[in-house]
Amino acid sequence: MLDEELREDVVNLRPRKLRLGHDVERLLEGVAGAESDPKKAGRADSLRPKADSVNAARCTGCGHVEYITRKYCRCGHYLAGQIEDEYLAWEQGLAETHERLSTEADRKLKPFRVLALAALPFLIWPLLYPVLFDDFGSLSTWLWMLPGIAIFGLFGLIQAFVTAELNDSAQALATANFEQFLTERIRVPSNSCT
Repeated sequence: MLDEELREDVVNLRPRKLRLGHDVERLLEGVAGAESDPKKAGRADSLRPKADSVNAARCTGCGHVEYITRKYCRCGHYLAGQIEDEYLAWEQGLAETHERLSTEADRKLKPFRVLALAALPFLIWPLLYPVLFDDFGSLSTWLWMLPGIAIFGLFGLIQAFVTAELNDSAQALATANFEQFLTERIRVPSNSCT
């Protein structure tokens, strides 16, 4: 094709300018020259996400809000690493909260565990009676189990009440993932740079 002779009018053609549309060109001009021209910087800020969006992160370098899908902020700061650090801090906070609740629950349940030992004679005596006396025992012997069962039942209710928050924390820690972190970031700002 290069060896062919071209018509004279083809050789003299000038390339046409590609028009994308007024809105697209205005958008591209607003983004491309935003750093150099302060007038265009205001328009470029309108292209940034809102601060309370799931998809937004506040750059610690410049303080502007950027999309979390960007690896680097427009100022050059590494946003992906910042978000990973925030996620790891959030996950570590969940683990610390769970550990604190665990020690708190153990401290609260310790006296009740000692009191639950008081139920053992009520449960063991009716079971040992037939072995020691070669007699099945009367109904009154077996009724001695009721206070032991009541004490253990009360201890079970207290333990369920005290460890409910701990169980919720354990489930939150077990199901923690990045998507949950992103939705919880909305409630608490990513960084308090203003």
